[in-house]
Amino acid sequence: METKGKDSAHTTLLKANQDHFDEQATKWDDDPEYVKVSRTSYATIMHHLGRFLSSRDDDDHPTSILNFGCGTGLLEAQLRSNVTSITGIDISDGMILRMNTKIQAESWTNVTALQMDILDEAQASLLPIQGFDMIISCYTFHHLQDVTAVGGALLKYLKPGGYLCIIDFAAASTENNDVHYHHTQHDHQQEQDEQQQTLGMKLSEAAKASIGSHDGFSKRFLIDYYQSVLDLENVTVEDATPVEYPTVIAYGQKKK
Repeated sequence: METKGKDSAHTTLLKANQDHFDEQATKWDDDPEYVKVSRTSYATIMHHLGRFLSSRDDDDHPTSILNFGCGTGLLEAQLRSNVTSITGIDISDGMILRMNTKIQAESWTNVTALQMDILDEAQASLLPIQGFDMIISCYTFHHLQDVTAVGGALLKYLKPGGYLCIIDFAAASTENNDVHYHHTQHDHQQEQDEQQQTLGMKLSEAAKASIGSHDGFSKRFLIDYYQSVLDLENVTVEDATPVEYPTVIAYGQKKK
């Protein structure tokens, strides 16, 4: 019954997210705030992980990126020149349609866009197992019902030694309503309780107390999530640079 309940909650939130972002897709790129967020996300990735990308992206070491929650491809438009290939995935058909229009119109030959739920094994089978040098996700994780399941699913597609990079709102940053608003109504406390139950004893008490989830993530939670839950190494969690509002970046490597 517990599994069915979680599946139902995931499906309900997934549908709400799909409906909202499908409706927003045609006007997404016209909002200067979202354009600004994409630019700061790109700058943040290059500031913190640019050396990893530049050290690998050559003829002998092609670099393949998976962007989880890619939206309309605003980040891909900037990042594609720094890597060999990028695959963007999103649950919104509308967002992917908009991105595929750009891919064709602007000849983004090294960019692919796919609509999928990463927790749907049939849909996710389109992705190559251990096929990506880096998986990035910008401002998507705080929308998720089950970060444990999603994180575990994403790691299947990360190469050993590759980086998982999450950029998201820092906990207690929800007063910035210009960017961080929510279109679905659900019980944050219930969501936090479910996250703690799912993560179980792997999190420290400090991390459990500051889990954040839909309202952003604490550094303590992300450190334990990366190290204890996802079993990544060389983990870094810090304030993202540059940003104009409280944001945290977490990145770590999949063990070889």
